[in-house]
Amino acid sequence: MASTAKPNIGILIATQLVSVIGDSFGQRCSRVNYKHSTRHMMIGLCLMTAVQMFIIMGILQLSLPTSITGAIYINNVKVDCYKELDIEGKIMDCTPLNCTIIPCKSQGPFSIFKSISLHPFLLTNGLMNIIYYNGEVFLYKEPLGLLFLVISALSSTFLINPLNIIFGEPINQPIPFLIYLFGIGGSILSVIEFTPKKKKLEIEEEEEKKKLLDNSIHNNGLSGADKQPLLLNNDDKDIEVLDENYNEGSVSSNTHFRNKQKVQSIENVDDSSSSQSSNNNQNNQNTETEEKDISHHHQQQQQQQQQQQQQHVIIENSINNNSETIVNSNEKSKGIEIGKIIIRAIKIFIPLVMLAIANALWMETSLFYNDQFRTNAFGYNSLDQTLLPFYLFPFMILIDFVKPLKRAFLNDTDQNESLIQAVKSTWKESNLLTLFIYRLLINGRAIMYFYLAIEYDLTMVYLESTLVRVVMNWLGAIVLNLLLPKWINATPEERKKTFHPINLVLKCIGTAGVVVSLIILNK
Repeated sequence: MASTAKPNIGILIATQLVSVIGDSFGQRCSRVNYKHSTRHMMIGLCLMTAVQMFIIMGILQLSLPTSITGAIYINNVKVDCYKELDIEGKIMDCTPLNCTIIPCKSQGPFSIFKSISLHPFLLTNGLMNIIYYNGEVFLYKEPLGLLFLVISALSSTFLINPLNIIFGEPINQPIPFLIYLFGIGGSILSVIEFTPKKKKLEIEEEEEKKKLLDNSIHNNGLSGADKQPLLLNNDDKDIEVLDENYNEGSVSSNTHFRNKQKVQSIENVDDSSSSQSSNNNQNNQNTETEEKDISHHHQQQQQQQQQQQQQHVIIENSINNNSETIVNSNEKSKGIEIGKIIIRAIKIFIPLVMLAIANALWMETSLFYNDQFRTNAFGYNSLDQTLLPFYLFPFMILIDFVKPLKRAFLNDTDQNESLIQAVKSTWKESNLLTLFIYRLLINGRAIMYFYLAIEYDLTMVYLESTLVRVVMNWLGAIVLNLLLPKWINATPEERKKTFHPINLVLKCIGTAGVVVSLIILNK
């Protein structure tokens, strides 16, 4: 029968406080030390966790009495150890009447291989670790990684009862719809973030058109002023020269006629006739030349006006074409931005779902391993954490050799280095103290979760602890961005978004919903 006990709210708050602080150190490792490198983060946490837990759990196994490290609790009751169950690895209902009671043996890093030999199914825990740590590392890269981790944990509560059926565990009491309504609604409001829009598209288009028009008119005006006076000055000089030639020819002919008049009258008459004829011819020629030049001048003016009109048409067409180009470019950029948002949402959604499944499986299998395989908190956490490199490194080697997986799981920088190079880079980038504290707190949370899972109603405790985590995590994000933005390498844009009034109001409303659901749960 499933436990119906409700956990003390103080225990849940303490657990989630450890979780929030640990996740904050995890964000620093991911964003500052490893510069958003998922593989470096994975290598760092994997190796540190294995070494840390082997040392700590090994010391506890050797130093603490067997009554503590070997104790097994089922439904809040300490049970006896039996030869058939704990030595031979049989799965059966044992009582003192049909089985042999023996002293319980201590569990920890030095007993995990014995447990695996009795129950090889324990190795499936490695699959959950691969899913969990990949999803966790992906979400740590996000500025709101803490809240995404919470949402994935909250979503996993829906999976616990279906998994209870699959693993043959008792069904937990159903959660009232009102609790889910306030709890999930409040959690979503705590995560949603409003991003204010930048300048409107129309304003940008108008400014671009105005600049283009001003530049075009300015450049065209200078070229026209340079050309037009030159044409007019040349034409004026040509006309003045023609007028002077005409006057000089007339005066010269008249003087020659008067000087010859007194000497030879007949010749003067002939000469006069000849001079007049010559003058008339010259006058006619000058007149025709002048008319041609004036006509040529008018034609040049007409051609110039036509050129100016053509240039004006070209400028208008250029402005219209550029305007269309700007609109098309803005439409394309808007489409690209929408595509980027969709891709980004998918990249967040996939690890979020993976992490939700892994969370539910972790809680479920910790209970299953305890009840069916007699693996207590010391044994399970040693198995879960100490063997982590044996799970994750084969997966990382597979990624390194399969290019499609490498492109899917690694960023561009990580793709350019081999796994050996990544291990060397991780060692150089790691801040061992920060990494140690991060894994110590998270592993401490895991041990507390195991205790809560076997002592209380699994669905209830996980939902309630996750709701507490929602509120504490967004408060933690506010504190980090307000007091220690450089500690997690928060950008000015991320801080503006965090402290945007609308976002703060949404988080406060969401927190009110979470508090209401917690009050209903604890009635």
